[in-house]
Amino acid sequence: MNNLYPLHEQSFLRYADSFIQKSAEPCLQLKKEHTFRVVANTIKLLSACGLNEEDAYCAQLIALYHDIGRFIQYEKYKTFVDKKSENHAHLAVRILKRHEPFLAEPKHIRKKVLAAVILHNSLELPQKLPHEYTQLCQIIRDADKLDILYIMAQNFTQSLPEKDSVMLHVKNDPRAYTASILQQAINKQIIKYTDLVYENDFKILLCGWLYSLYFRKSREILKEQRYFLQILHSLPKDSQTQTFVKLIERELDC
Repeated sequence: MNNLYPLHEQSFLRYADSFIQKSAEPCLQLKKEHTFRVVANTIKLLSACGLNEEDAYCAQLIALYHDIGRFIQYEKYKTFVDKKSENHAHLAVRILKRHEPFLAEPKHIRKKVLAAVILHNSLELPQKLPHEYTQLCQIIRDADKLDILYIMAQNFTQSLPEKDSVMLHVKNDPRAYTASILQQAINKQIIKYTDLVYENDFKILLCGWLYSLYFRKSREILKEQRYFLQILHSLPKDSQTQTFVKLIERELDC
């Protein structure tokens, strides 16, 4: 690892903790913990990517900074819902453009990091994105999704303090789901957060992420940690949802 990384980590911690200490909001502590699990996921994925030393370093910076916009977003708007506030990836880029020690990095490294950070939550990547940028984007998108699945598995089964903000305020009805969202998932189509109505819609969206994971290693992590199946098997037990469950199980090769 580049020997400058600890400086970035310390800087991120000072930034995040300044918001956590002011508000004492559990959801902000969650975002800090999420960041470091995404860094850990990124390191796992690097072993399967064959990146050069510089890009491996960039990948870790991207993981560290990908959600740095969440802290000011919550302080200002009291929500993590981008539609009701601002795109948190855009906020992150604005923060990084004046954040030390990021500004001390060479311009070509800053460009790679900023590109991946601003695209980490996009529905799809631009088709003409340069290869070295694309791979860095795929790493953060997979690493982020893996931990979001972990977080959501906990929030579906426990009454955690931050549950409502993490769940984007969807309705909690154990048997209800939106038929069109289920059909989109069966058809392997992209589902938008803004279309979610029920908690089960959220579960369907998350399980559909299996199709979008880029690296085989990401699927291996899902199979090892089991929280993905915990979400999948908590869906309502009717014929339509079980068709989807069987499709996902075959795809995961359970």
